[in-house]
Amino acid sequence: MRVFFFLVLIIFSFSSVCFGQVQRIVSLAPSVTEAIYYLGAIDKVVGVSNYCKWPEEIKNRTKVGGMINPSYEKILALKPDIVVISKEVTPKEVYQRLIELGLKVHVYAPQSLKDIPDELIKLGRIIGKEKEAVSVGNEFLKNINRIKKSFKGQRALFVIWAEPLTVVGKKSHINEVMNLIGLTNIAESSSINIERVIKMNPEIIFFGVAHKSAYSESLILKLKDTDAVKNGKIYCVSDKIYHLSPRIIDGIVEMTYRISKCTKY
Repeated sequence: MRVFFFLVLIIFSFSSVCFGQVQRIVSLAPSVTEAIYYLGAIDKVVGVSNYCKWPEEIKNRTKVGGMINPSYEKILALKPDIVVISKEVTPKEVYQRLIELGLKVHVYAPQSLKDIPDELIKLGRIIGKEKEAVSVGNEFLKNINRIKKSFKGQRALFVIWAEPLTVVGKKSHINEVMNLIGLTNIAESSSINIERVIKMNPEIIFFGVAHKSAYSESLILKLKDTDAVKNGKIYCVSDKIYHLSPRIIDGIVEMTYRISKCTKY
């Protein structure tokens, strides 16, 4: 039912927006804002969610609230030609309310790395940047194909939150990235206890420091007997890896070359 619902949303988006007339965009997710930037249309963005932090150009744009609880009053005041939401994080109730208010909505809906080029093209058509979207999508695919397996199946853990311990499971796109660069994710789901982590004995631990509560010295202390901690294989990764936009390539590079080592422990 959820898949069908969002298919309807996408169809509605295409049928209700006049191509080339979009000059004022409200983005309700970081992945959307990043995608718009890569399409060369960040100047059209008049409002963003509170969680949109990049690129620098949007720092002074109107903040319209959270991704699941935006301020409809602020959005209406901006008089957008279109509101772009993320299928991944935006509840259908928000979509329905936006429609009820007479706003046009487009759903940006990549579920994996391979979906990004097509979703960029759909978005590009809506905002008058289809040519740019094709080019960006092709370049993204080239970059993905250039990525080498710099690891040899090492057991790895990617921590999203330290307390309660929340990690990257098999269904996450970050798990897809881990496989792409040659890592073996020890976590089946996002929930795992300390005892299980110790038993699985990760050789590498990543902390996604997009969330302030991710990196934890107390967690590292609890995992002191794992190979990762014993050998100092603890690395921090920025929010570049979190969002399904062309910017994720930079996040993959961070993981591949272990650019930011967590050394506070």
